[in-house]
Amino acid sequence: MPANADGAVFLERGHRGIVPCPLVNSRRIPPGDVEAMYWYYGPKSDASMLISYILGSVTPQTRNGIQEGVYNIDSEFNFVIENVTTFNEGTYTFEVKPKSDVMHEGQVEVLEKVSPNRPYPTVIGCNEDHDADTCEATVWYDTTVHNLTCVMEQVKPAVELKWFLGGLTELKAYLTVRPVAITAYSGSSLRNNTYSTSVSIQVPSVDSDVEYVCEAKGVAVGSTGSTRTRVRLANIRPTTATNNEVQSSTNSGSTLALANEASPTANRPFEKCDAVIMLGVACSIIVFIACVVIGYLLKKLKKLKKYKRKWKGMEQVPLQERGNRVN
Repeated sequence: MPANADGAVFLERGHRGIVPCPLVNSRRIPPGDVEAMYWYYGPKSDASMLISYILGSVTPQTRNGIQEGVYNIDSEFNFVIENVTTFNEGTYTFEVKPKSDVMHEGQVEVLEKVSPNRPYPTVIGCNEDHDADTCEATVWYDTTVHNLTCVMEQVKPAVELKWFLGGLTELKAYLTVRPVAITAYSGSSLRNNTYSTSVSIQVPSVDSDVEYVCEAKGVAVGSTGSTRTRVRLANIRPTTATNNEVQSSTNSGSTLALANEASPTANRPFEKCDAVIMLGVACSIIVFIACVVIGYLLKKLKKLKKYKRKWKGMEQVPLQERGNRVN
C-alpha cells in the first residue's frame, strides 16, 4: 500500500486493498486498546458509514446498501477493500475509540493505481525480453540520425519519462501523455481510464558504443518509484562484401558472397541460347500455320466472289434466254 508525500494511499485496481488507520498504524493507539472503530466514505454521517467494529464484532452497514464481503476490518484495524475499483477513490473518515479514552477521528485519502504490464519502459523497435532492462535498436549504417521512442502504456497515475545519455546527462526530448479510454465489454476494464506516456529523441546513428537510458518515475512503477531501460544501437550493413572482406572472414567460417562475383548457377550462356532458339522455332511454326490458314481462306473467298458475279449476270438475262444459256 504505497503512499505519496501527501499521505495518500494508492491501491492496485482489481486487487485487495488495505487502508491503514494512521493512529493505530503508528501505535499512538495500541491495537489491543481499541474498543470500537467506524469507517465512512466522505464526511462522517450515518448515511456514509461503511463498516463498524465494536468489541470484536465487525458489521457491514447493510442499511446503507453495503453488502457482505465488500469491506472488512482486519486484526490490525486496517480498513480492507476486497476488490479495488475506480469508485473506491476518495476521502475516508475513521473514528477509533480506545479503552478509557475519548473517540479519536481522522481522514485518509485513497487513490487507485494501475501498474504496467511490463516492469520496465518499452523502447519501440528494440529487441527486448519482457523482464529485461536492456535492448538493442538496429539502424542502417548509412543513416545519420535515428529516432528513439520510449513508452509506458495504460498505467495510473501517469508516469514521468526521461531520456539520459549514459544514464547521467538528461537529453532534450518530446513528451506526450495520452488518456486511455477503452470501450465497454472489451474485456480490458482493468486498463480503462488510464494513461499512456511516450518520450522521443533523435540520436546519431553512428554512436553504436553509446548507451541511452529511458527512465520512468511514478507511483505506478512500483515501490522503488523508478525503473530504467538501457538501449544500444547496432548498425545494419548490406549482406554483400568486398574481396578483402571475404578473405578476412574465411578464418571465422563466414560464407559472404562477393559483390562483383556471380554465383555458380548464374550467367549460363548456353542455357540462355537454347531458350532463344526454342522460342524462335515455336514462333516460326506458329507463323507457318497462320500463313496456311490465311491462304486457304483467301482461296475460298476468291472462289465465292467468282460464283457471286456469275449469278448476278444471269439475273439480268430474261428467263427464256437464261434457260437457253443453261442448256
